[in-house]
Amino acid sequence: MQKPLVHIDALSKVYESGHRALNKVNLEIKEGEILALLGPNGAGKTTLISIICGLVSATSGSVSVAGHDIVTEYRVTRDLIGLVPQELTLGAFDTVW
Repeated sequence: MQKPLVHIDALSKVYESGHRALNKVNLEIKEGEILALLGPNGAGKTTLISIICGLVSATSGSVSVAGHDIVTEYRVTRDLIGLVPQELTLGAFDTVW
């Protein structure tokens, strides 16, 4: 049996406002699989991706990438993940250097 590349176990996120964006999400993505996160606005898609990428902290649960925990092995998992956001927020006069 192939190990999952991304393993999400009982992942929850409740924002300070009290809004529950994720409620005990479980998901496994194996190498070579293609996954589409679909849902209406506010369904938690961006929150889920942000937690996997280490940009937002989960309230509870865990995420591992290639067997590495995204919290305790942050630097390792960061090297394994690439993210291209839908909208870039660079201003017209910002520079990248």
